[in-house]
Amino acid sequence: MHCREGAPTPSVDIRKRSFMNMNGTSSAQWHVDLHVHTRRYSPCAELLDPAQLPRVMAERGLQGVVITEHDVLWPAEEIAALNRDLNGSRIFRGVEISSCNGHFVVIGLEALEDLQPGVPAKRILQVARAQGAAVIWAHPQLEYRQMVEPLKSCDIPNGIDAVEVVSTATCGEQSEAARAYARDLACGMVGGSDAHILDHVGKAYTVFDRMPKNENELAAALIDGCYQAAHNGLSCSSLTG
Repeated sequence: MHCREGAPTPSVDIRKRSFMNMNGTSSAQWHVDLHVHTRRYSPCAELLDPAQLPRVMAERGLQGVVITEHDVLWPAEEIAALNRDLNGSRIFRGVEISSCNGHFVVIGLEALEDLQPGVPAKRILQVARAQGAAVIWAHPQLEYRQMVEPLKSCDIPNGIDAVEVVSTATCGEQSEAARAYARDLACGMVGGSDAHILDHVGKAYTVFDRMPKNENELAAALIDGCYQAAHNGLSCSSLTG
């Protein structure tokens, strides 16, 4: 498990693994998929109905899911409606911002302010810090048309809290490259499915030693706490074959 004061640890398949406390007793695990899109506000996820998330979470042993639409932050009241019938688990709201330097998942924002597509990564970090939000560099190996200045290891701005090292878009050699970025930055390593269809929800996730109650607690855990990237038997061949 990664702790801020120590070196990051690689992602693992922990379907049958449990954490152990110092006294040798088993510690609780809280599995949160940090990167999920839905058809509500992401047209590219037209097959993922957010109303199905509670059922899928229960089936796959997820205690949390973060909805991270492209450049859209769900209204708080709509997220509250999804959480109404959940017991012991939670759906959080975040956003995946398409900057001119790459894509960043931000958790803990109350408002997007001027964070529109094409914004520089440095501005995302400024707004996130002002609101106490956490910033995750998503699928760092991918490049997009709007990325006029893709980030390289030599000019990554300070303040990124974690790198997404395993997802349906980041596996195999791509995961190794993402871990190298995280080591260079001395920041955390997280997992999130980047699901655009229901079958991918929970393919990758992050394990916490306590369950955040809201977005502010989740952001604080990502900035300060202990966690580990994990996956549910994810392999590149399983996504393409």
